[in-house]
Amino acid sequence: MSTASLQRADIVSAWDREDNASAYLRFCSEFGYYPTASAALVAAARLVRGECIGDLGCGTGVTSRAIVDRLGESAAVVAVDPAAAMLRLAQAAPWPVGVRFSLGDLMTLRQLAPVGGVDCIVCASAAWLVPSRSALLAEVVQALRPGGRLALSIPSEFVGDSAHLLEESAQQFLRALAQLRSELALTPAAPSAESPDTFAIESWRADLAAAGLCRLELVTHPYRMSHAEWAAHLLLPAVLDGLLPHASPAAKAQFARRLREQIDPTLQTSRPWTLLVAWKG
Repeated sequence: MSTASLQRADIVSAWDREDNASAYLRFCSEFGYYPTASAALVAAARLVRGECIGDLGCGTGVTSRAIVDRLGESAAVVAVDPAAAMLRLAQAAPWPVGVRFSLGDLMTLRQLAPVGGVDCIVCASAAWLVPSRSALLAEVVQALRPGGRLALSIPSEFVGDSAHLLEESAQQFLRALAQLRSELALTPAAPSAESPDTFAIESWRADLAAAGLCRLELVTHPYRMSHAEWAAHLLLPAVLDGLLPHASPAAKAQFARRLREQIDPTLQTSRPWTLLVAWKG
């Protein structure tokens, strides 16, 4: 197994469930959090017709769809994901002949890429989950053609920009969340052992440069999320497992019901994404 792969068992197993895949597909059809970020990322990556694009961690195909929307029926996409349940839903949809889905990781993408590498690797809302960022980036460089680029979307709070969470509307949601955990005696996930600096944008910049991805462009994709959408996102099975790793199924079901009851679904909160595009030197 590749050290930089998305196939880390404790991550993939949470997403590789039929109930989670179906819930994720439904969430993306009802809300714009992931689809609009994927469309913004594809635009930031400056894809052009005739290029071969790698979609790393393609999930149910949200970003692959954004690529096709931009490049048209002639799009050439090599899409890989290690979660078979997610991938099956992507494969079930109609796609142009040049879009190929495969179970696997970056190594799989490299094997399926044209001689010389792909022109761009797009990785939407997944790159911060890998166990070794340096190993991931080293493999990305191997998979890209000379002058190729990597495009990532990351929730802004995961790169050290969390000012939006201080807004009163966000604080109201977070207070309700904390109160509910306390009332139900639910233990939250343990804090990450990573240094806070690991998630700072300057850390990303340094690691990208060390891997040979020297030119970096940053874009913020603004997004306003209703509290109903925020709750729906937290209640995706894989997300809820990460939020309340020690809770029983019954406790999680009670948490989901109470959360929906306690929030004001009409309130809105900023939940921006940071988009990074880096070119291979």
